[in-house]
Amino acid sequence: MTEAESVKLSKCQKGAEMTVKQAAQKIGISPSLVYSLCRDGIVRHTRHGRPGKRGCIRISEEAVAEYLAACQQRGRLPAAPLPLKHLSLP
Repeated sequence: MTEAESVKLSKCQKGAEMTVKQAAQKIGISPSLVYSLCRDGIVRHTRHGRPGKRGCIRISEEAVAEYLAACQQRGRLPAAPLPLKHLSLP
């Protein structure tokens, strides 16, 4: 995060919430994907502005952590070896 972004964040949110761009950088995805995740209800967010008008989206640190936790997948256990029917061992 650059110094300008840090100052902007401290003036507006006092560290409680991030912009879409900041959340995207933290997660490691594009801002357009963050907008899609918000639109689809996958990432919790708040929208500031008048109803029906363009506003701004803010995403909390907790919402980002929840999203990252939901994205984690467990590794698969190795499959049991298949019996070799075509080979005969002496």
